[in-house]
Amino acid sequence: MPKIIQTLINIGQKSLFKVDKTLQQPLLNNNEILDLLMRVQSNKKAPPHKHDISFRKMGDARSVLRGHGMDYEESRQYQSGDDPRYMNWQLSARTGQHYMKVFREERQPGIFILVDRRHSMRFGTKQRLKITQAARAATIAAFTAQEKNFSIGGVILDEELEWFNENQNQQAVFDFIHRAARPALPAFNQDKIKEPDLEDVLRLLNQILTSGSKVYLISDFYDLKQESQSTLLQLSSLHEVHAIQITDKAETELPHAGDVSLKSVASNKHYNINSNSRFEQNKFKTAANDFFSDKQQLFKNIAIHYQQVFTTDENIERKINL
Repeated sequence: MPKIIQTLINIGQKSLFKVDKTLQQPLLNNNEILDLLMRVQSNKKAPPHKHDISFRKMGDARSVLRGHGMDYEESRQYQSGDDPRYMNWQLSARTGQHYMKVFREERQPGIFILVDRRHSMRFGTKQRLKITQAARAATIAAFTAQEKNFSIGGVILDEELEWFNENQNQQAVFDFIHRAARPALPAFNQDKIKEPDLEDVLRLLNQILTSGSKVYLISDFYDLKQESQSTLLQLSSLHEVHAIQITDKAETELPHAGDVSLKSVASNKHYNINSNSRFEQNKFKTAANDFFSDKQQLFKNIAIHYQQVFTTDENIERKINL
């Protein structure tokens, strides 16, 4: 049972997917992308920034750097070469020693978006696939960042990693969105390929991200284990991290579909069960609750913003904390 189990309903009957022209279509068409853009523009917010940042671009968020900004930080004793314009005259007069005002520079943070397109995400029983909802979530995050004039970078997890350098160019943002929403074949119609491990990618992020980034991790987190806590803790200590777990309803409650075959993405084993059985229903639900509770607790323990988004959620711009 779940580690997490991907449900392949009624194997041997008509396939859930048929390789035809529909599978050659992008997950999101241009009209759907523009609709998400309009939603972002009509739902503007300005949440406070929690982490100090070190990006080059001047902005309105606290920087790790000290300089001639507007945010007064502290006073220190005068040093040879200091600009007298920043002398703290009141403190100097009171103490009889020369003191300088020290200000905190203000910079503009960057957004980094991780989008999981691996095989476990190519599953869905209602409304849309998990990979499609992940593309929608990434689109919302990217457009929100663009509205705030943040720079945007990212990585797409597929058979191989696809990196996108930090950029503010509008065309670069659309390129990232189109790559996240490009066509994807069903997992069971592809040869087994070794996919990137999520924790390995998180380790890379710890090495390459600029301090103070806003990081959005969009995945089902099926391969993220408790042992990954130290890696996540290192990431969250320097960045504002949001974990968005994409889930299908069939992963929380076993559908009533008679005899089904379940395949574990962890062990690659098949389980033949009667999905109408109350015993099997309860067993599956208990295992699923444990799985999702463990993931939520993992993020909660290290103060990472956690949100669960279902494939059936329509107003995704209201579901994601931006």
